[in-house]
Amino acid sequence: AVLFTFGIYHSILYFGHKVVPISDFPSIVQPGRELLSLQIPTRFKYAPVTGLLQVSLGYLVGGQYPDLTGGWLLNAILHPFNLILLWLVGKKVVGKSALWLAIIIIINPWIIYMLREPLVETTYFFFILLTLYFIFKHSNWCYFFASITSMVRYEGAALILAAFVMDMLYRNSKQERIRAF
Repeated sequence: AVLFTFGIYHSILYFGHKVVPISDFPSIVQPGRELLSLQIPTRFKYAPVTGLLQVSLGYLVGGQYPDLTGGWLLNAILHPFNLILLWLVGKKVVGKSALWLAIIIIINPWIIYMLREPLVETTYFFFILLTLYFIFKHSNWCYFFASITSMVRYEGAALILAAFVMDMLYRNSKQERIRAF
């Protein structure tokens, strides 16, 4: 609860902190806007999940620049969950010191920069951590979240392979391995 509250405080503190996004922002929201308009996107420079989420949230909150507000809101919503997921994944890797590791990572200037910018990185970080969490829990949901991660940024497809390798290592029977394949 304390970690989540700290993440919410961070989100509120940095919401709308950077008024003008970097020049890639229109390229991020374009595929999402076109898909929500039931059109085939003209280009896929960026994968569509972040744009879909930003445009959807922007539509809900409205305002003068709804896509930008939706991007800030998406980052603000995911940031506290990133902190919790860092702690949960860290517990599997480093043990009890995961609490301090999560706090140090979340106050890292690059993470704060990503929180301020309505770009794909906060969403990408969230889905990477969520995929790792389910990989460590040996759940088949890891494939679903790895697939979403690959649609946030194309490099996320490597997590599908990582989930498969972990399944091959930790599944006991041949039937479980075939099902994972």
